[in-house]
Amino acid sequence: MKYAPIFITATNTNVGKTYTTLKLLEALSAKGLRVGVMKPIETGVLDVPLDATLLFETAKRFHPALAQLSLKEIVPYCFELPASPFVAKGRKKVSVEVLQKAYEKIASLCDIVLIEGAGGLLVPIEEDLYMYDFIRLFEAKTLLVGHDALGCINDILLNLHLLDSLGVEDYEWCVNFKEERESFDKITLPFLKKTFGRVLSVQDNMPLIVKSLVTNGDMNGDVL
Repeated sequence: MKYAPIFITATNTNVGKTYTTLKLLEALSAKGLRVGVMKPIETGVLDVPLDATLLFETAKRFHPALAQLSLKEIVPYCFELPASPFVAKGRKKVSVEVLQKAYEKIASLCDIVLIEGAGGLLVPIEEDLYMYDFIRLFEAKTLLVGHDALGCINDILLNLHLLDSLGVEDYEWCVNFKEERESFDKITLPFLKKTFGRVLSVQDNMPLIVKSLVTNGDMNGDVL
């Protein structure tokens, strides 16, 4: 059975998109799904696209048939400058058709594909193309990863407001813990729980994240 892809984005760069994607990959693979990965664009690449390589090598361990793909298909665009694709690409063009073709080839081998974004939702790629456009381009569900440091409430609320204003309905959000958790639990968690009722984290709630994002697609919408 085929499932809608999941687009993994974050409230900013260095929040933990790759880490979260790996955890999601492990959780879905443990349920017997053939999981593919894609990093449409990676910047800050000197010799090897580190994030895409890690995703690809890990995915192949769970789903060996992915070995017939090339790294270029996993990450169609690599740029050296560690900046937004719009800046890093210089005069080069990012082709939506190239990205779609790469995705379709990956998807043909898999039950579900995890697509990791670069930076955050409003990162520019072309004058008329932003990172959030990948949600509609790939008809993906979305997982927003928030950080746990000072300012995370504002960052999470801004990004959720953006998703709502864009008309994105199939999304989930979670927190990736990188800082000391006691201060988060004391200072930040009370507001988030009062506002949203629950706060999922990558470390503690991956089964619930999977349940929220992956359904069988039948009339009852049963979770996987």
